[in-house]
Amino acid sequence: MKSALIIPTLNAMPWLARLLPALRALDPQPGKILFIDSSSTDGTGKAITEAGFDLHTIRREEFGHGRTRNLGARLCADAEVLIYLTQDALPAGTDLVGKILAQFEDSSVAIVCGRQLPHEDANPAARYARLCNYPPVGHRTTAADIPVRGIKALFCSNSFAAYRAEALKKAGWFPEELPMGEDLAVTGRILDAGYTSIYLPEAAVYHSHNYSAAEEFRRYFDIGALLRVDPWLRARTLKSGGAGLRFVVGEVKYMLREGHLLDIPGIVPRTAAKYIGFQLGRRYDRLPKALLKRCSMHKYYWGEAA
Repeated sequence: MKSALIIPTLNAMPWLARLLPALRALDPQPGKILFIDSSSTDGTGKAITEAGFDLHTIRREEFGHGRTRNLGARLCADAEVLIYLTQDALPAGTDLVGKILAQFEDSSVAIVCGRQLPHEDANPAARYARLCNYPPVGHRTTAADIPVRGIKALFCSNSFAAYRAEALKKAGWFPEELPMGEDLAVTGRILDAGYTSIYLPEAAVYHSHNYSAAEEFRRYFDIGALLRVDPWLRARTLKSGGAGLRFVVGEVKYMLREGHLLDIPGIVPRTAAKYIGFQLGRRYDRLPKALLKRCSMHKYYWGEAA
């Protein structure tokens, strides 16, 4: 199957020294590797072209999580499978493409989401988040799982995920008018269209963030807003099934088991920040525009949409 690997970038030099050689080492190679750069000022574009990869540059104000990935799909119009990666996601092996494409031999499969392992500098909280959200056991999801698993059935991350181009097109491509979560939003639409999503832990990248409580607040504010902004998500009542509580309990047990006792108190402010941010995001339309930008991790969005 024809494939393309699409990577949005912005001032990505801290990652390129490891990412570019890792991409060259992929075996088999995707049919095309395309970087879409938001007018970086640190030499990112030059490093990409000197390494021999395709580069498409956009103005910074043109970037959008869904919009830019849709642009990548149009620029790779002959690809049957579109693989998306973020600039800080480093392949954990050389055989990612082959493992992903093998799943698409099943015509019902439209999404393959790979595993995310913590970076070497990940703190205990970040390591637990990857262990909890990206376990070593894979699974398949269909629309029948949505009433049972709720929001978890839409599990997907464009930090490392692949889509059947035909299914993306049928779903209307990635929604563009969202602060974030274009991957989750389109997964719901694709499952509704009768396709299957696969979580494939055998294909993995290194990707994690050491978020502070303030950063967790802003991230969960955008998640809450996403559930209100997106019409497909807004039309459904997607339960979390107590996932938040299980995460906290599991994190405490993990810290105890791994001997990170001094990190346990930090769970409280991070959890409170997530909850408050999420609840405010669900009520974003009641907040003044200036406050939306202060609360959000993706400030550019509110300049146009609020």
